[in-house]
Amino acid sequence: MDDLTLQKMPGGIRVLHAPRLTCISLEVLAAACGHEMQVHGDRITIADQVVYQVTAWQASPPALTVALLEDRRPTTEGER
Repeated sequence: MDDLTLQKMPGGIRVLHAPRLTCISLEVLAAACGHEMQVHGDRITIADQVVYQVTAWQASPPALTVALLEDRRPTTEGER
């Protein structure tokens, strides 16, 4: 599983690398602002750029395993 790579920018974050499968820690979810990460049911939207669906729970370290559903970044940005 690859790491999700984000870049802090003035006013928010930008997704640099959005792997097909990754884990998002509960600590990251709890610390994120509403404009950075939005959780709706089993879907997590990051910076209004990528949408992940929760597929499993990982107990140690506490995290959600997620699969990429939608990548809204322009094709000139990030890795595809």
